Amino acid sequence: MTCLSRDAQRGLTLVELMIAMLLGLIVVGGVLGLFISNSETHRRTGDLARIQENARIGVQFIGRSMREAGGNPCGLPPGMGLIFHLAEAPQNSWWAGGNDFKFSLIGYAGGNGFPANGSVTRVNGSDAIVTVSGSAFAKTVISDAPPGGAMLISSNEGLAADDIMFACSMSRGRGVVFKAGKISVSGTNRSVARTNRFEGAVEDMPVTALGKINAEGWFVGRNTRGGTSLYRAFIGDNGQPEEIAQDVAAMHISYLLPNANGYVAANEVSDDDWLNVIAAYIELTITRNVAANGTAIQRTVGLTVNLRNKFVLGRGNPDGGAPDEGDPDGGNPP
Repeated sequence: MTCLSRDAQRGLTLVELMIAMLLGLIVVGGVLGLFISNSETHRRTGDLARIQENARIGVQFIGRSMREAGGNPCGLPPGMGLIFHLAEAPQNSWWAGGNDFKFSLIGYAGGNGFPANGSVTRVNGSDAIVTVSGSAFAKTVISDAPPGGAMLISSNEGLAADDIMFACSMSRGRGVVFKAGKISVSGTNRSVARTNRFEGAVEDMPVTALGKINAEGWFVGRNTRGGTSLYRAFIGDNGQPEEIAQDVAAMHISYLLPNANGYVAANEVSDDDWLNVIAAYIELTITRNVAANGTAIQRTVGLTVNLRNKFVLGRGNPDGGAPDEGDPDGGNPP
């Protein structure tokens, strides 16, 4: 039997073990670094997807609100004497629509003068906008005889006393913005009172449909988490806004007028021209901090909106009948 010498049975030396451990740590460190890098890339990709989704949701919501601006259950264009604005619907309130309902859409460059943001602090330098429209879910008036009294509807769902409403006369091609009085039960129907009789050209107008006004104010404000978000303010909620999309750092909106060479800022649109705006370009800047060192992802998303309910000044028939319809085309964004 052959026996190995003691030298032949010797194991690894301490130096060899240390070299092997060093090589192993290098390999493990490389694998760990690759894992961390992939995890960071995955996280940044997820953050990018989220901010892009926030931006998409934000511009789509604002675009829808702007397209509906000026629409009403009467099917009439704003202004032109077709929508009469009674004194009891306060003309200086941002949601009331302005004189003759001309300002169904009005922008605020840098947010200057924006009148409705509730308790949320607005971000300075970011544009804001107000849109006003009538609910498409109009109530058919069963009886309004004699005109000026109470109007009978089958259900008052969605309507309440003191609401600001549209009253439509399809046969006369007229519409009135007014404040509803008491709503009471009348047999199987509901009776909606006027707070005051209609006056002037609409005093004897028979009302055939009622609808509630939908008014929205859009702005960028500071949220409770230390960041910024896109907000929407509603009529009837004491001015308290609703957070729509987080990480929105800024909003810029420009407007297109007929025969103009390009889009202009809100402060370049005169009061009389808001009725004539035919398109708008919305741009949202989205920012999200994605690392402890403050590294941020920033994206800008834009959308061009053709304002389908806006009518060029000079069209319409204030003496009754169906108004002429326009089909304005917006231009390319600036």
